[in-house]
Amino acid sequence: MKKFMIVLVVAVSATTIHAQNLSFGPTAGFGHSWTSSDNGSQNGRFHSSYNIGGKLVYSFISHWGVSADVKFSSEGETLGLNNDNKTVMRANYIRIPLQGIYFFGDYGNRLRPKISVGPSFGFLVGGETKQHADGRVVSTIKTKDLAENFDFGLTGAAGLNYRLTRGTWLNADIAYYHGLTDMASSAVDAKNRNIGVNVGVLFPLGTLKK
Repeated sequence: MKKFMIVLVVAVSATTIHAQNLSFGPTAGFGHSWTSSDNGSQNGRFHSSYNIGGKLVYSFISHWGVSADVKFSSEGETLGLNNDNKTVMRANYIRIPLQGIYFFGDYGNRLRPKISVGPSFGFLVGGETKQHADGRVVSTIKTKDLAENFDFGLTGAAGLNYRLTRGTWLNADIAYYHGLTDMASSAVDAKNRNIGVNVGVLFPLGTLKK
């Protein structure tokens, strides 16, 4: 959280453009996560992921803006031949995605599509990895004993903002996360992947001026 606040202060202080609109609100998402691997024999299955947190959006001109999130993100993967014989890794992160945003249409439009891209910083805070055999849990290991504490990658998203009232927006997007660092602490190569739908509401905090 401390690092996040420093980033926000620097971003706001460095900008000198007029009519800079600032908004903040809660956000939540649901999707599917997995890890990439050089071992093609692994059999990945659907693994539910979810996140909840807050988003700050800073629009400095009509079509461009930046955003910063702080959110709890539960990720990981499920490997196995079937539901009775599988390995389920739950990896919980505090994630801080920073994104540049391009808004289509004009500011006065009620509906504004958008695209965004930027880096994401993840800090592992918990989770368990469980081995299932014949429908029973046969071993449980803390994920922090298997994974690196820090994860870095890129997030790209496409979505839209819908104006509910003046200055208040409902936002939704489909986002894909592509990890660039090896998340496994062992010799196995594994990078985080995640795709999901995020929704939230942005409330105006005010207009920043030069």
